[in-house]
Amino acid sequence: MFRILNALLLIALVLIVAVLAITAVPALGDGHLGGQMLMAHMAVSGALVLLLPVFAVWSLVRYLDPGRSTRLARWGFWTVVLTGVATIGTVFVCMLPVLGTDAMHAMIHWHGLAGWTMLPATALLVLGSFKKRGAARS
Repeated sequence: MFRILNALLLIALVLIVAVLAITAVPALGDGHLGGQMLMAHMAVSGALVLLLPVFAVWSLVRYLDPGRSTRLARWGFWTVVLTGVATIGTVFVCMLPVLGTDAMHAMIHWHGLAGWTMLPATALLVLGSFKKRGAARS
C-alpha cells in the first residue's frame, strides 16, 4: 500500500512538473505567457500547490533515512521541495498587495528561475528513486 502511494505521488509530481514546464515554454527568453497556455499553467499550478506539501510530508521519513533511499534520491527530494517552495512562494508574494510593479516583475522572474530549476530537480529525484535500493543500504 505504501509503495503504491509513493509511486502514485511521484508519478503525479512528475506529470504536474512536466505540464508546467511545457506550458511555460512560451515565456522562455523575452516571451510572454498568455492565453490558453497561461490558463493551463495556472490550473495545473493549483495541483502542485496541493500535491507538493502532501508529497513532502508523506515522503519525509523515506528521504531522511539513508537505509530507505539513495543519496541521489535524497538530494532530488530536498531540491524539489526547496525549488517548489520558492516557485510557489514567489507567485504567492505577487498576489499580496505589498509589492510595486517592478518588484512584481522581479518576483515573476525569480518564479521562472525557480520553476525551471524544479525540472532537473524532479529528474534527479526520479533517477535516484529508480536507482537500485540495495545500493542505498551498502
